[in-house]
Amino acid sequence: MNRREAIQRVAMIIGGSVIGANLFLEGCTRSASKDVAALFEQTSVDLLNELAEAILPRTSTPGAKDANVGAFIPVMIRDCYTAVDQKAFLEGLSKVDEISQKGFNKNFRELTSEERLQFVNTLDKEAKDFQTDKKEKEKAREQDRANQNENATNRQNQSADKVNDLEELPNHFFTMLKQLTLTGFFTSEVGMTQALRYVKIPGKFDGAYPYKKGDRAFA
Repeated sequence: MNRREAIQRVAMIIGGSVIGANLFLEGCTRSASKDVAALFEQTSVDLLNELAEAILPRTSTPGAKDANVGAFIPVMIRDCYTAVDQKAFLEGLSKVDEISQKGFNKNFRELTSEERLQFVNTLDKEAKDFQTDKKEKEKAREQDRANQNENATNRQNQSADKVNDLEELPNHFFTMLKQLTLTGFFTSEVGMTQALRYVKIPGKFDGAYPYKKGDRAFA
């Protein structure tokens, strides 16, 4: 599976655009701060694996931890995300235990499977609300740009300031985590060969291939 196919599949699963997709297609060459580099430490990788496993747990097929998604995520954050999103991701990750303490009076790693599901569902709802609000602000930015063509020079400068502020809006931590979990898992050997149906040497294309409810998608 090439990069474009991977992004298309993940976009279909999440029902939206993939953050950092353009850089992912180009090869990802961004630099990283010392804080981002710290994501590669084993403690961070372990926590990311646990968070990813809560999103995509092992059932009759492998889970995110089986694919070691926690090691994949830092690479993408470092190489494919803007400095603004890198900062937002780091801040979100640093608050995981704080949020867990507020909701369950214990750190995330101490949560039961049921509690972890509640945890990620709460963050998922928060992230969706956040991203919806961000889209509304982006619409306002586009309106500002349109107005620039009709307003006086001083008004244009004021609008430009608003536009720049809106362009710096980050994505929500959990949105990035969820997308990277799915991208990492479904582009991994484990995900492709055990969660999906992998055919090493496929034959001709058959648009009428029989499908039974519950059949796994082809890799």
